[in-house]
Amino acid sequence: MKPAPTSLWVVDVCKAVASQVIVWHHFIAYGPLARTLRPHAVSLFDWLYYDGRMAVQAFLVVGGFLAARSLAPRPEQLAFDPAASSIVRLAWSRYLRLLRPYLPALLLAIVVAACARFLMSDPDTPAAASLKQVLFHVLLIHDIAGVDALSAGVWYVAIDFQLYCLLLFLLWLSQHLAIALRLEMQTLRLFLLVGLAALSLLWFNRVDSLEMWAIFFVGAYGLGVLVQWSTEERSKYPWLAILLLIYVLALVLEWRARLVVSLMTAALLGLGLHTSYHPGHHFSRAVGWLSRISYSVFLIHYPIALLVGTLVAWLWPESISFAVIGYLTAWLVTLGMSHVLYHHVERRR
Repeated sequence: MKPAPTSLWVVDVCKAVASQVIVWHHFIAYGPLARTLRPHAVSLFDWLYYDGRMAVQAFLVVGGFLAARSLAPRPEQLAFDPAASSIVRLAWSRYLRLLRPYLPALLLAIVVAACARFLMSDPDTPAAASLKQVLFHVLLIHDIAGVDALSAGVWYVAIDFQLYCLLLFLLWLSQHLAIALRLEMQTLRLFLLVGLAALSLLWFNRVDSLEMWAIFFVGAYGLGVLVQWSTEERSKYPWLAILLLIYVLALVLEWRARLVVSLMTAALLGLGLHTSYHPGHHFSRAVGWLSRISYSVFLIHYPIALLVGTLVAWLWPESISFAVIGYLTAWLVTLGMSHVLYHHVERRR
């Protein structure tokens, strides 16, 4: 058995980079500033729009890794009581933790959209929120219910919650099935995880209409779980190898760049966790900060970009210079406001 690594700097790198790519993907995807600048940087805008959105795959893999690290550091070791009441309590705790910064960010998005509609008409500005929309967003079922999103990227919050609950259920089910069927628990748990990931990669992930369900993304999430389990015990390498072969088969069946991104993220995690390399102090501090505030960044960047973009387009329509300044201002304000949201809302218990 290999001792657990003490440094998770590579996790911070993945979260920091992915969050910033997603921010700029949304910056150039919506609003008047994007339409002003796009003709002057077509290649960059195309890359951020079409490829930048796949940075979410890094969050899926890292999310699975961190969830496994918290709930079951090893496949045979649960970090919680497997009673049904504990499962419900953990799911509820996760829901509240997600909602703590999510609700103020959602309120900000609603207020900013109202201000933007008052200043100017733009097709990318969300319409006035209905009570039903707000309720479905609070319940994290907005995509399932088919209502328009009130902010960019909120779909991922719902998917993160679904995936966490799915992993919880798999861990609970395997615990009780192993006892009832007198099977080796860790083997059953690994089989169920790899089997579910295989179904996702070979079938569900190829059906776009399933994007609002966790089963569409469980291949990447399960890969993150297996990276954690393989890091703790090298005896789990064969299971990781099986899932990697399934990934290859899935790519042969239908090429999907998002699967390549999740594989690259898993490879980076694996290499980073097994190396003795540690980045410099200043780099670690900067990346660690960006990693810590990444969820708040994810939640709050769109309303800030909408507000700044609307003001710039209203005051200086079609100005290239002010559009660039507007983007940089929105980015810096996003980082500052995310720091405040993280320290005063997200991390409070």
